[in-house]
Amino acid sequence: MTSEDELDALQRGAEQRLYAHYGLSYTERFVSALGTSIRVVDIAGDPAKRPVLLLHGIASVTAAAIPLIPAFDGAPVIAVDWPGHGLSGPFPFAKGTDLREFTTAILDAVLEQTAGAVDVVAHSLGGQFALYYCLARPERVHRLVLLGAPGGAFAELRPPASMRFLALPGFGARMLGTVVPFEQYKANSAITLGAGTVDPWPIELVEVGWYASQRRAFAESLPGLFRTIASVFGVRRSAVIRHEDLATITIPVLLVWGTDDVFLSPERARPSWTRMPHAELVELEANHAPWLNQPEQAAAAVHAFLAD
Repeated sequence: MTSEDELDALQRGAEQRLYAHYGLSYTERFVSALGTSIRVVDIAGDPAKRPVLLLHGIASVTAAAIPLIPAFDGAPVIAVDWPGHGLSGPFPFAKGTDLREFTTAILDAVLEQTAGAVDVVAHSLGGQFALYYCLARPERVHRLVLLGAPGGAFAELRPPASMRFLALPGFGARMLGTVVPFEQYKANSAITLGAGTVDPWPIELVEVGWYASQRRAFAESLPGLFRTIASVFGVRRSAVIRHEDLATITIPVLLVWGTDDVFLSPERARPSWTRMPHAELVELEANHAPWLNQPEQAAAAVHAFLAD
């Protein structure tokens, strides 16, 4: 049985190799919010450029987006491990947890020492939380990149059965608390990312997530997080952003979205994302992590948007 300290060391070692592979230097820090510890990775960049806040998705890690960071036009990056993820502490996500208040508290703490507005690049659930933050703190977000379907933010989402089952009391805790072998963990990524998506990439991209999924904080947090977003019947109304609220997000928004996104296609979501007056769609032949399926096209779109 691997101890928590050993898991943390293994996760950090895999991260170090992955960052080194892409020639990135970084430091880590911890901030307190909502009674837990939030791990933040600061990736070095040109201090004259606007920082990019990088937000990962549910049951994922920042490592998955590392291959896209060279497209950020040399900007410094502030990468967040959500509670229960990466090396952050746990959060119970008890019944009645307000995800919008949760998001605002976490990101306010993360950005407390960052002056001015930031650009945000967010994947999946990170996109849902990024949209919440745009509504709560519009002065803090300059531009927004949404990678894939943004969690449960759009009313058109119909969660796949796997997500609904993980929201079931008891079932999700058993599934997410079960340690699976590395090869099985890697194979499971096909459910949300598509078959073979991670195969061309450095193995550390998968290893970081595997080690993180074995920590107690993951098992203590993720079942409640799934339940705050979805039930066996679908996405909870409290998670969805109303069209009239989306219309108030007037910053430039780039959506890099795969036609075959397992959660929600860009066409099906058109009634929601088109409510944002300055939203631009780049649709790729890809699944839920388009920068891993179509790296050159995704990187070009993100680079052009952030360099503008």
